[in-house]
Amino acid sequence: MFVPEKNLRELLLSYLKKSETSISGLARTLEEDGYKLHRLLLTGYLRALADLGYVREKRIPPSKVYTVAGGRERNLYELLGEFCRDVEVDERKAARLSVSVLQRLFRRPVFLREVRECGFPRGYDSLMVEQEEREEARNRLLQAGIKIPLSEPAYRVPEKRDDRREEVLVRLVLERFKASELVMETMQTRLEEDE
Repeated sequence: MFVPEKNLRELLLSYLKKSETSISGLARTLEEDGYKLHRLLLTGYLRALADLGYVREKRIPPSKVYTVAGGRERNLYELLGEFCRDVEVDERKAARLSVSVLQRLFRRPVFLREVRECGFPRGYDSLMVEQEEREEARNRLLQAGIKIPLSEPAYRVPEKRDDRREEVLVRLVLERFKASELVMETMQTRLEEDE
């Protein structure tokens, strides 16, 4: 049975990193590991991953073989969506967390398009902002060359301390600058002996 909490993209990419394989080979491997996916669903998902540049599709008659595509760097929104799902399993809470991170990062309301680019279909429990605030944010994006439709909703979450948001922001910076190896995972304290 497929476990929805697992990220299907990451699961498939982990299999394809080991070796290139066909759809039927991948379906067999998934089933052996306890993930039951219909072949049509798997085929569609692999085609979507190929369209997005995550995998390469090679035709070896009579089948197609898939392998991980190298070189495509994920954008800020894709990374953010992944990290929010790592921190928060509940899709609604992960979407809200993505709004919180983007709001903190850009210091403005977050548009539905941005939430969707993170991989969430809508803003969920986030508060929709009033027209005046939305228009101000829309004009700011327009100055940066990004056109947002007049009717597109924008979201905001209440500003308060959020350790999960800070964790995601730190992960984004470390990932972008490939600095994870500089982080000390645990702080070791030295016990002083009494003399």
